[in-house]
Amino acid sequence: MTDSARYRLAGAAGLLTGVLLLVNDLRREDLLPENAVTESIAPVPAVLALFALTGLYLWQRHTAGTLGLVGYALNLAGVAGLLIAEFASHFLFADLTTAEVEALVDGRARVGFLVIAAVFALGTVLFAIVSWRAFPRWAVALYAVGFLLAALRGAVPDVVVSVGFLLGSAGLLGLSWTLWRASSSAPARVVAAPA
Repeated sequence: MTDSARYRLAGAAGLLTGVLLLVNDLRREDLLPENAVTESIAPVPAVLALFALTGLYLWQRHTAGTLGLVGYALNLAGVAGLLIAEFASHFLFADLTTAEVEALVDGRARVGFLVIAAVFALGTVLFAIVSWRAFPRWAVALYAVGFLLAALRGAVPDVVVSVGFLLGSAGLLGLSWTLWRASSSAPARVVAAPA
């Protein structure tokens, strides 16, 4: 498989991630029904995002430097942590009462979820700083602002988190579309003109 094909697959994974995050947001806001299908797909965007983020990082790695590597690693770790949280929420906690869930996430688990959110937020900021020169600035800005708001889940009203997912998803769609379209040329040629 060529590098170009790998980047196109990563771009496609990012596009699908953005769409599925929007579906999750619609479900959270009761605009889509909550059922076995919509619950089951909830963790899928985090799985796809791991591949998409890797493609986005590798595309710009030659100019990203050490900060880019650190931002990518933290962002990837944060998304992996979110995958665990989404899986727990939709598969492990699904049949438990609210009191049982609260008892489970009290103490160490709550600290773990806060650490995941903090790592994801820091990774998002660093990844956005490095991506500012490599991708359209509107997409990077939406990605950063949106996912920073989403990282505040549990500390801010649900509507703020939903707006965050909406903005972050739009940003990810923009980044992924750029990677998809530009992947037929050499990676170094993309890292030039922000839109």
